[in-house]
Amino acid sequence: MEYGFGAQQLQEQTQILSPRMLQSLEVLQMPSAELYEYLIKEIEENPVITFDSIDYAEKCRQASRYRPEFGETADDMTERISDDNNSPIVSLRIQFSMLKPPAHIERIGYALIYLLDENGYLCYDDVEQLSQVTNISLDDLKTAIDLLQSLEPAGVGAFNPRECILLQLERKGLKGSDAWRVAQDHLELLSKNKLPQIAKLTGLPLHRVVNAQQLIRSLNPKPMMLECHQPGNQYIVPDIRVLKKNGAFVIELNQLSADSIIVDDTYSKIYDETDNETVRSFLSENMKKAHWLRESIRQRCETLMACASQLLQDQRDFFEDGPEALRPYSRKELAERVGRSESTVSRAFKDKYVECSWGLFPTDFFFPKSTVEAHPNITKNTIESSIQAIISGEDRLSPLSDEAIVDALCAQGISVSRRTVAKYRDEMGIPPSSRRRVYV
Repeated sequence: MEYGFGAQQLQEQTQILSPRMLQSLEVLQMPSAELYEYLIKEIEENPVITFDSIDYAEKCRQASRYRPEFGETADDMTERISDDNNSPIVSLRIQFSMLKPPAHIERIGYALIYLLDENGYLCYDDVEQLSQVTNISLDDLKTAIDLLQSLEPAGVGAFNPRECILLQLERKGLKGSDAWRVAQDHLELLSKNKLPQIAKLTGLPLHRVVNAQQLIRSLNPKPMMLECHQPGNQYIVPDIRVLKKNGAFVIELNQLSADSIIVDDTYSKIYDETDNETVRSFLSENMKKAHWLRESIRQRCETLMACASQLLQDQRDFFEDGPEALRPYSRKELAERVGRSESTVSRAFKDKYVECSWGLFPTDFFFPKSTVEAHPNITKNTIESSIQAIISGEDRLSPLSDEAIVDALCAQGISVSRRTVAKYRDEMGIPPSSRRRVYV
C-alpha cells in the first residue's frame, strides 16, 4: 500500500448569515434598555431616522417601572420616579454641607462620600490613597471622617461591621452598655450564636447577653444598603408584563416597537427631488438600513410575544397561584411548541424580566430543572418553600438539624440528601440549627 500527499477538493455546505440576519439576531437578544442605546448609535450613523420618536417611545416604556406598593397611587409613584434627590450620595452631601464645615474639610468629606461602598463602608486603602494623592493632613482627614460618621443613616462611614454597630449604639447613648461590650469584643462569637461562651468570657448573666444580642440584631450592619434599595432609587424595567384584566391574563410587551423607527420626511423628499446620484445613493442606502432595522424590531416583538404567550400557557399555575406552583420546564420544550429553535428562544429571553402580580422575575426563573429524579414535578423552588415552612414551625429552643429536615421532607414525599438541604438553606440565608437556637 502506498501513502502520499496531494490536494483534494471537498464539497461542504456552510450557512453564511447576511448582515440583515445578523442584525435581527443581535436586536432580538438585547434587553430593552440596551436596545435603546443601540438605536441611539444607529441614529448617529443614519440621519434619515428621527430621534424624537425613539426618545419619546423610550420615555413611555420607562414611565411605569415597579408596580405600586399597596396604598400607593400612580401620582405617588410618578413623584418618586422624578425625584433625583433620593440618591444616598446626594443625601449625604446635603447633610455634610449643612454641618457648615470649613471649605477644605467639606471637599475632603465629599471625596470620602464617593469612596463609600454599597454598604456604606470606607476602605482603609482607599482613604490612605486619598490622603497621599491630595496631600491632606491626618487631622483634617480625621475631622472629615468624624463628621461623615455623624450623618444619617447611623453607621455610615465605618471601616468594618464592628465599628458600624458601635457607631449606632453610641448614637443611641449606649456606649459602655452590655451590647457595646459584646459588640466590641465578641462580635464573631455572637454571629455564631455562642451566647453561653460570651456570658462566661464577659461575666454577664446569660439573660443579659440574650438582651444584648436582640438589641444588636435590631441594628443595621449595612446602613447604606437599605438607602440604596429604597423604592424610587434604582429600577429594573420589565420587558414583558403579564396582567390580569377582567379575569383573563393579558400580555403586554414593554418594548420599543417598529413604529418608533420613523424615516424623516425631509430626506424622503430630497431623495425624490434630487438628480445627484451620490446623494440618492447615500439616502437610498440609509433608508434601506432604516427599513431593515424596523423589520428587525418587528420580528423581535413578534418572537417575544409568541414566546411569552407560550410561557403563560405552560406556566399558568405559577401566574395563578404563585412561585410554589412553578413546574419543571425547559427552553427546548417552549421552542418546540412555538415552532422556533431553542437558540432563538434563548436569545429572545436573554437578560430580560417579566412582571406579574407576584413580582418581578428574570426570565431564567421560569425554566427550573426537575430537582428530584424520583419526582419529576418537584422543582428547587418547591423544596426551598418546604424547607422554609418546616423551619418556620420549629421549636426555636431546640431547632431542627439538617438531618431532621430531611426526615420532615421525606414525610411530605420529597426525598433529598442532607447536603442538598444544607445547600438550599444556605442559599436562602437561613443559618444552621446552632445559630437558630434561642436562649431564654
